[in-house]
Amino acid sequence: MVKSGIGLAAVAALALAGCGKPSGDTTANNASAAEPPVNASAGSGKTDTPILTGLQNSGEHGTFANAVKAAGLTQTFSGAQPYTVFAPTDAAFQKLTAGTVDSLMAADAKGRLVSLITGHMVQGFVTAGDLGHAIDRGKGKAQLATIGGGTLTFTRSGDNIVVADTKGGQGTITHADITQSNGIVHSIDTVLGAK
Repeated sequence: MVKSGIGLAAVAALALAGCGKPSGDTTANNASAAEPPVNASAGSGKTDTPILTGLQNSGEHGTFANAVKAAGLTQTFSGAQPYTVFAPTDAAFQKLTAGTVDSLMAADAKGRLVSLITGHMVQGFVTAGDLGHAIDRGKGKAQLATIGGGTLTFTRSGDNIVVADTKGGQGTITHADITQSNGIVHSIDTVLGAK
């Protein structure tokens, strides 16, 4: 019941975010309520598996899961607090400049790695449908604050939802609404904040 309430709170926050707030706000903007087309498959419902275990077992998020562990965020990704994670796939990490992943995983880069990972996370349960509604209400754009203190901006490109960071990084949600016991994962094809 608590998770349902949190999910409803996340939807309500998305719905109310554009009402009288300054344009610099980092929550979702508000406009119409049409259901978005999303080129992604929906999850099959919540599981007893936490986000970190789901990432490790997904077959496409091994690098991100290893980064979570290297950053010391295992408890965050395994605990009860609900998060929505825009998780780069292994293929997304392979697109980075040679040596980038190794330098991020180095012990002396832990702060940068934590910042990168938390820049892919927002609080609560945010589905692709929630994002689509927020994009519609925001006249083509929605924004969410990350737990790392940044902002993610969501738009559409055809049937796809596109996510962008404030550093010019931009990716597409390739698989949406992978539900876990403590949140939702959306696979993306780009590592955000790596520039």
